[in-house]
Amino acid sequence: MKSKSFSAKNIKDLNQQLDQFLTEDFKPTVAVVFSAVCHNIDDLSAAFDRHSINLIGCSSSGEIHKENVIEEAIVVLAMEMQKDHYKVQKIDSGDQSTYQIAHAMGQFAAYSFENPAVFVFSGGVTMDPEQVVFGMKDGAKKEIPVYGGAAGDDLSMSETTAYSNNWKSSNGLVCMVVDTDKISVTGMATSGWEAIGAVNTITKSEGNVIYSINEKPALDVFIDYFGFFGNEASDTGPKLETISGQYPLQIMREGGYSVLRAPLIANEENRSLVMAGGVKQGDKFRFSISPGFEVIEKTISEFGHLKNDVAEADAMFLISCKGRHTALGPLVEDEIQGIHNYWNAPMIGFFSYGEIGNMKNGTCEFHNETCVMVLLKEK
Repeated sequence: MKSKSFSAKNIKDLNQQLDQFLTEDFKPTVAVVFSAVCHNIDDLSAAFDRHSINLIGCSSSGEIHKENVIEEAIVVLAMEMQKDHYKVQKIDSGDQSTYQIAHAMGQFAAYSFENPAVFVFSGGVTMDPEQVVFGMKDGAKKEIPVYGGAAGDDLSMSETTAYSNNWKSSNGLVCMVVDTDKISVTGMATSGWEAIGAVNTITKSEGNVIYSINEKPALDVFIDYFGFFGNEASDTGPKLETISGQYPLQIMREGGYSVLRAPLIANEENRSLVMAGGVKQGDKFRFSISPGFEVIEKTISEFGHLKNDVAEADAMFLISCKGRHTALGPLVEDEIQGIHNYWNAPMIGFFSYGEIGNMKNGTCEFHNETCVMVLLKEK
């Protein structure tokens, strides 16, 4: 499968590069595109409509092309994939819940191919991406590979968008379903964060709000571990958004693995913590230490294990949490470069408000503070 990736600084540049890339030897049928919110989505869609290229993607909080982090850009992964090897679907939520539209999308994936893999992107700051995972699993009625993430908007937290040809939504889903009997899809979600301290128990919670940990107010437990939170720090101390990137909770699953949940807001009145994803009363977890270079080394090493299964890739894309970007700072480029260097294939990515991806054991989860990488290879 032929593929090419490029970055554009604006819509005019996008059109010019598309014209340059499209030749007799390269006629892409589908493109995955991530765009900063400063670019007009209607004009972006028109650029691909003009060449009859199927489009899926979402707004971002920073873009990735090859090993580079870019700001206020458009990144494109164009693939010459046979049209009977994939299908594109998009759904607005309307008066339906996130779970309901994800359930319909899971059914669509299961009906499309015997062995599907799904790339899905959600628009909407208020959407719960964890319900996307639950809905798709129930709709497909089996565990299928699902990779994607929640759209970003450069941390303005006002409106994020998923889009396809002549379609955009701030409360919907867009997906590409791939026939894995024709196109190999290999991916993994990993974080590299190290756990610290004893195992804790969430003793009172509702949705994504933790009220008590070990029968004590959640915020008080957080302060006992780390000595501060954003609003109580001095003027020169760390702010809440920095803390959330540095100290995610590692929620322990029955399968012997953990998923991360990052604290977003601390409520001083009821001493609760609002998380960037759902939690359950009774969940057990450990806190994470502030990240250093060892987090990057561990993440690169984890992805390196896939090299044994996939020696070469036709295309690859990467989804990394914006909170992870905030926590690691410029070092995040070392992580991206290390991952890209394993395969050196055309690659794009974006910084998201939450990640969806399969763990090592094949179980799909919604993640915070995590890096998700996917490889595609025509069989």
